[in-house]
Amino acid sequence: MSMPMRTVEHVAHELQQRIRRGEWKQGGRLPGQRQLAEDLGVSRASLREAITMLEGLGLLRSEAGRGVFLALPGEKGRGAAYGLWRFQGRYSLRDVYLLRTQVEELAAALAAGVVTNAGLARLGRCVTKMQAAGDAGDLVAMAEADSAFHAAIFEIAGSPMLVELAESLAEVVEGSRRVAFADPARVREPIREHRRILDALGEHSGKAARRAMRMHIVSAAGRAGLELKIPGV
Repeated sequence: MSMPMRTVEHVAHELQQRIRRGEWKQGGRLPGQRQLAEDLGVSRASLREAITMLEGLGLLRSEAGRGVFLALPGEKGRGAAYGLWRFQGRYSLRDVYLLRTQVEELAAALAAGVVTNAGLARLGRCVTKMQAAGDAGDLVAMAEADSAFHAAIFEIAGSPMLVELAESLAEVVEGSRRVAFADPARVREPIREHRRILDALGEHSGKAARRAMRMHIVSAAGRAGLELKIPGV
């Protein structure tokens, strides 16, 4: 069972700050989880969830029997973000992105037909927060703003069934989003893509909103190391 996200994100923010302050050298090992949890004043379960979040963002990597290490810049392969799909025993990462295209395109198309100026402003604030986090090099805040942007589209779409579906898939989908942030050279791409989605919503064009959302998710899959081909498109 997942820990409350507010606690997990708080721990993730704190760990990210310590990494950025250079408390642990690049490629070095973090203190043991018991010690680190006591130091942070949180449960080991919350700490593990936060570590998983930072692994997905490409900041940490775990090695069985050895501990948790700072990921080296640009590190890929086994144990790094590109090789770390936490649900790989249950779901294909490709399948998750394919499902996202269908569900999130529909949400965007529905939202385009009903979005108000207040809704557009709400989405705009998410993009602004994402931009500010990107400028600050804060991957955790970028991921939070990304999640908030997509959640807002589902709510604006006005379909309780879609919202419930999104909530039921949230943990898996969040994992797919974080992996897509792990390439430092492409980490700002989602900001531009979100602006295109916002522009399409502002035009109240369901077709344009679908296309912008599809391009965003296909691009996100590419950042996660996948060439996503959507059947029938």
